[in-house]
Amino acid sequence: MDETTDLLEAVKRGDAARVSAMIAARPDLTRAAGEHAKTGLHWAAELDRVEVARVLLDAGADIEARTSWGASPLDWAATMGAARVAELLLARGASGLTLITAAALGKQQQVEAIVESGADLAPHRRWGAPPAPDGAWPADSAHLLGDVLSDALYAAARNGHQRTVEYLLARGASIDAKGVFGATALHWAAFNGHAGTVELLISRGANVTLKDARFDATPEGWAAENGHADIAATLRRRTA
Repeated sequence: MDETTDLLEAVKRGDAARVSAMIAARPDLTRAAGEHAKTGLHWAAELDRVEVARVLLDAGADIEARTSWGASPLDWAATMGAARVAELLLARGASGLTLITAAALGKQQQVEAIVESGADLAPHRRWGAPPAPDGAWPADSAHLLGDVLSDALYAAARNGHQRTVEYLLARGASIDAKGVFGATALHWAAFNGHAGTVELLISRGANVTLKDARFDATPEGWAAENGHADIAATLRRRTA
């Protein structure tokens, strides 16, 4: 195993002592990156490894490093609902608290301030739009359509932030807007086990029969795939 792989695996395990020792021997490893240009800090963000993230930042890791698709560690922490690492990154001066990242983290005050400012939401798009639809983001996803409000709704629902979901719906976000893989807010809330958010979306008229673009599955299928049998049953009853 090469040192970059060894470091990234230690980050994933949350082995802060191993990460610290490796960086002490080779300080350049703070910027080591693997597939898709994901650095150790991105992996710490994805898995909410806050102690490892602190070690990396103290050693000079690039807080604004970008993956191949353009996500910073803060973007990725928000996407994955990694609240502890997100708060650490913000405290250390990370930029990019956009409407979408604020919604994904359930930062209600910031969400309301951004929306109610009346400012153009275009600068709040997630990590820049790719030039064409790809395997992750279909052409009719809120991201590629530039529908920032609805993209923020999807981000909030994915991480179970019901108050933010309710607020964005009241401000005109599209409840069935598509996110990554062409899956809706309901797909992702179901997949991640957010029963309250699922009930909220259903009560507000979310389409329970829509299928995603990657796996051709309904929200019920996504819930079942990730082991949330109760949510799958709820969706099955609503479908029937």
